[in-house]
Amino acid sequence: MATATLNNTQLRMVLDVGVDAKGKTIFRNKNFNNIKVEASTDALFTVAAALAPLQQHSMFAVERNDSSDLLG
Repeated sequence: MATATLNNTQLRMVLDVGVDAKGKTIFRNKNFNNIKVEASTDALFTVAAALAPLQQHSMFAVERNDSSDLLG
């Protein structure tokens, strides 16, 4: 049976930049690396919400990207 070892977490803020000439929404990502893997989802969202007013564009979404090593 394989096991997974969580080794890296990244916080991503998805920002709404506006619309293009065809009316399609444009998104940009702002990534924060070296996040503690033990950080709770609530803590990450709280940090993103605190950083949102400091951004030039409005926040559309918050994502957590975890990376794991799989051992068999």
